[in-house]
Amino acid sequence: MKTRLVWGLGAAALVSIGITGTASAADMAVKALPMAAPAVVYNWTGGYVGLNLGGTWNDSRADVFPTGCFLTSVTCGGGPAANPIRSDSNRLNQAAFTGGVQAGYNWQRERWVFGVEGDINYNGVNDGVAVARPLVAPLAGTMLHAETDKLQWFGTVRGRVGIAAAPNFLIYGTGGLAFGQVKSASAVAFTTTPDTYAGSLDQTRFGWTVGGGGEWMFAQNWSVKAEYLYVDLGKASYTDACVNVAVCGSPPQVAPGGSYQTDLRVREHVARVGVNYHFATPVVAKY
Repeated sequence: MKTRLVWGLGAAALVSIGITGTASAADMAVKALPMAAPAVVYNWTGGYVGLNLGGTWNDSRADVFPTGCFLTSVTCGGGPAANPIRSDSNRLNQAAFTGGVQAGYNWQRERWVFGVEGDINYNGVNDGVAVARPLVAPLAGTMLHAETDKLQWFGTVRGRVGIAAAPNFLIYGTGGLAFGQVKSASAVAFTTTPDTYAGSLDQTRFGWTVGGGGEWMFAQNWSVKAEYLYVDLGKASYTDACVNVAVCGSPPQVAPGGSYQTDLRVREHVARVGVNYHFATPVVAKY
């Protein structure tokens, strides 16, 4: 009887140990399973600020032509027939550095992203020409024309429309208002007559811009972009007046009442890269 009781208790103990061991092994197996990685969702909605740098390529045109009595009086330059042969035209195409700051806000609707952005930038364009144009009969000698043009800074206020080609990569088009500080100085002289003409301009110009680019969200709150803009600040005009009054003040001087006009059509291409910090958390982790 005692022998049976001992064997029964032993069997029960072994069964209990087995059950406990199985349960413990099961618990260990569950704890060893790796947790699933969170699903990451990118959202472009929110405000941002950033820096940019790149290059600008001047695409301006400078024209200088006679005005005043040069257009009407033979006594001061030949009348209307002489107008085209006393004119000069040049293209300005200097490349320079640009850099600045930008700020904006985006709204995302499914894959579409809409936004506004403004920027202000330094511009290193300091272009100029100095040419000698032989005059055509009935005029004799050479026309000397020198001009310098600067676009010291520029800014834009633009709308942006883009599509998320990938969750963290945006392709967009942009366009809107452009403005900038334009400085220009021009001078005209001749080898056969003593009359000299000069004028200058220092003006904040307004125009338009259009372009496009791509932006990549490479980390939480951070993105980089590459962008192209075409900037057109319109036509700025100013008068080159006679600087030696004794020569062209009144008859019988060489050019009484004569003057020149300089027209500067301000345009440039901008290619730049930038980095933006997004205030709203654009990368949301869902578990």
